Amino acid sequence: METRLNAAEAEIKPEEAGYSAEALNRLDNMLESLVLERQLQGASYMLSRDGRIFASRSVGSLRHTEGSGPLLPSSIRRIASITKLFTVVCILRLMEEGKLFLRQPVKDWIEEFNHPMYEKITVYHLLTHTSGLRPDPGYFTEPYPASWWDYRFAFEDSDEEKEKDKERTPEEIGERTRSQWIKGMLIGLPVCQPGESWNYSSTGYSLLGEIIRRASGVHYDEYVRQTIIEPLGMTRTFFDVPDEYHSEVCTVNDWDLERLQSKEDRTYLPPRAGGGLYSTLADLNRFGLMLMNRGTLDGNRILSRKSVELLTRDQFPEGIPAFHWGGMLKDLHTGLGAALGGVSDPFADTAFGHEGAGRSSLLIDPAERLVSVFFVPTDVDWVPLSMIGVKNVIWSGIK
Repeated sequence: METRLNAAEAEIKPEEAGYSAEALNRLDNMLESLVLERQLQGASYMLSRDGRIFASRSVGSLRHTEGSGPLLPSSIRRIASITKLFTVVCILRLMEEGKLFLRQPVKDWIEEFNHPMYEKITVYHLLTHTSGLRPDPGYFTEPYPASWWDYRFAFEDSDEEKEKDKERTPEEIGERTRSQWIKGMLIGLPVCQPGESWNYSSTGYSLLGEIIRRASGVHYDEYVRQTIIEPLGMTRTFFDVPDEYHSEVCTVNDWDLERLQSKEDRTYLPPRAGGGLYSTLADLNRFGLMLMNRGTLDGNRILSRKSVELLTRDQFPEGIPAFHWGGMLKDLHTGLGAALGGVSDPFADTAFGHEGAGRSSLLIDPAERLVSVFFVPTDVDWVPLSMIGVKNVIWSGIK
């Protein structure tokens, strides 16, 4: 087990950033303890203020396998649902280009939604997790304890249909394949009417990825690369990590490793718009800085100021009901696909961001000019201190 603290060179000292060095020591001690207690495999974080990095440190192991070496501040990690923020940015970019609008019915883009059960669902509903489409497995124990993928078999081709593929073009085969997974995602009754309640749905974000493909004319992965990754100089952010970087990728179990090494052709499979990216602390810091700077970084404008304001605005000022993994909230507040600070958070009313399974966090506080990124990789089901506690300690250091 790696317990040595690794530190990358910072641009300024904590004191220059108006930040308490003592709070950083508390953070380091807490993360080291969680690693020693085997609650975490490792932990790494990067903090910047006014665009200048004042802390970047790590502790623990890179891999779940023996002798893998240390997790470093520069290590690559699957960021899971933080990918959803990239998807939101892409949708808003297409809105700015006049190619779609948020109150547009999804059926305008995906014909499978042209049905009385789904015709009222809009792009906005998908963005805000209020479509009523199946929540992620585990959000409710019932009625959807399994993923839509487990039901896709019901729409797969018969042997007779597969034989006809010999006479079809690759494009015709591809469109039929897309229709199969879309129908799989729509299996089962919606859990609510559109706009009635908040139900976290990565399925909805996969469908947003398909809308991005159809509206832009290029695959979702490529649109993210052209629109965000390349302009921001995020040179270590990938959907498919190149082989030469595999030795730098953090994994916490065999599934992580198999996913990293997969060479599956995803041309006609669901877009990974709900959780497909790998990235680093430094790259996510750049993405966060762009949002903090109202859509621009280093002279590259990714979004307009008004779109960033829309992304960060409370979409439900009066609150919206949400089961919220057993929380039974009556008045959830959320941005446009971005999480907002709750009333009990030290960053309430000022910060927004997203978390990712496995686990990771990007949190941007424009009022304090602070961007916080951290990875706390673990195969343990839930470690509250590693997410809630880390955020609380980080914000306690602001002078």
